Amino acid sequence: MGMTRSKQIKAGLQKSFRNGKSAKASTVCYGYRVTAKGDLIVYPPEAIYVFHIFERFAAGDSLGKISASLARMDVPSPTGKEIWSKETISKILNNEKYLGNVVLGKTQSQNDVQVKNNDLDTKTVMMSHHPAIITKELYELVQMEKKRRCCSHDK
Repeated sequence: MGMTRSKQIKAGLQKSFRNGKSAKASTVCYGYRVTAKGDLIVYPPEAIYVFHIFERFAAGDSLGKISASLARMDVPSPTGKEIWSKETISKILNNEKYLGNVVLGKTQSQNDVQVKNNDLDTKTVMMSHHPAIITKELYELVQMEKKRRCCSHDK
């Protein structure tokens, strides 16, 4: 018996991704722009604020405090609003694209609903796909700080 249509599509996407030809790999996020060739490049006027967000969180600032600092600097959110939502800041702090890496398969469909995929074996990672905005050390420091804050409430 052959592959289901869904599995064929998934296999095709993964093959394209591994070959560096996937549009998913070049999905733009705040701090980047896409060239005519489809490559991600750093957009300095936004990248400076991405770095600011990571630095401030690592230094102990809350999401609300970071949002307030961006508002004081008159930095519009990625959607053009005056106030940055805590959710937007949190998503930036979770995004490995700022390391220059791309992960395919972070979510999967279960009963027609997209859910987080925690199975590392079904994810495809492309390291150094595009220029990084932050260092691996800063990213890891932020992830440890997030874990510390999350777990300190349980005590």
